[in-house]
Amino acid sequence: MSGQLVRQADYFLAGRPYSILDREPSDWAGDAHDYYSVGNYSWPNPKSADGLPYIRIDGRRNPDAWSDRYDKRRFRQTVAAVNTLVQAHLRTGDARYADAAEERLDRWFLDPATAMRPHFAHAAALPGRHDGAAIGQIEATLLTDLVDHVDLLVEAGRFTERLPLLQDWFAELTHWMRLSELGRQEQQMTNNHGVWWDAQVLRYLQFVDDRTALTKILDRFDIRLRHIAPGGALPKELARPDSLLYTIYCLRAFAVCCRVAAAEGRDLWNAPAEPGFGSLREAFHFWADHAVDDRRWIWPRQPSDLDRTAVWLADEAAAVYRTPSLTALAATLRSQNLPAPEIPSIAAIRRTPTSKE
Repeated sequence: MSGQLVRQADYFLAGRPYSILDREPSDWAGDAHDYYSVGNYSWPNPKSADGLPYIRIDGRRNPDAWSDRYDKRRFRQTVAAVNTLVQAHLRTGDARYADAAEERLDRWFLDPATAMRPHFAHAAALPGRHDGAAIGQIEATLLTDLVDHVDLLVEAGRFTERLPLLQDWFAELTHWMRLSELGRQEQQMTNNHGVWWDAQVLRYLQFVDDRTALTKILDRFDIRLRHIAPGGALPKELARPDSLLYTIYCLRAFAVCCRVAAAEGRDLWNAPAEPGFGSLREAFHFWADHAVDDRRWIWPRQPSDLDRTAVWLADEAAAVYRTPSLTALAATLRSQNLPAPEIPSIAAIRRTPTSKE
């Protein structure tokens, strides 16, 4: 794995850092420093000559959403580059990788001339209908991985002088997510979006050390457990065309919440179920019991696009719950030789004891 990591880091080292200003001209007339994207499932309207208004087709991804007319691809590549370069620095000690990671953090988040404004008000646009939706905040979830890697960079004695500026950026983003109309709409979502809202805000509040606000969100975490049906199913995710992918995605958000809570001395992994609902323990075991054999996953699913984050999530849950079914699931996923994720996770270098990768 380390050789592949270094090769990928060298690839990023040879490339130029992106900024929010690199967007190609489009019909959108918004500010160049504002993040702008269309949703993955947004498509031109086949019934109109100009394709407007766009329509949404769940489960069918539009490759144009990743073009340089929008910011999604360059944003994701920036986060992937930072994470990869940080991991390469930790593995090799080569300062060039840390320098390059810091350069990308500065260019995308900190330099006033090139930085993105800290909000996602114009994410998941549906041209002809609106230029941004609450659900667009789901595109920011990868920033939970980014701050994990910034913490590692700081632990290595790097980025310490610039850290307060990045913390200010995330404090502003968190303020927008908590108080804006779009942020409040996303907070009220009752599927993976709602859980990821908690996961993001909790992780960012931890990053900026706002423990008062963090505690308030942890105190109402029982609301999120109401997403879980008796027995552990996640009904809103099972109803999706790619139900397995979204079940795992939602469980990943729960895991982020549990990690933040653990740092505060609170055990959300074993939080009791709300009356009439299921527990998080049951949700992880529902995944294990039904996904260990493809024949048991009877809900809609598309060709697998899982990656190694599923293995690491199963490893983490197995280490927490110590049950045969989760251990078996982790072994099954590992045997599939899943690809590395696009956005590197610190799980690759801080593996749980059950992992043998």
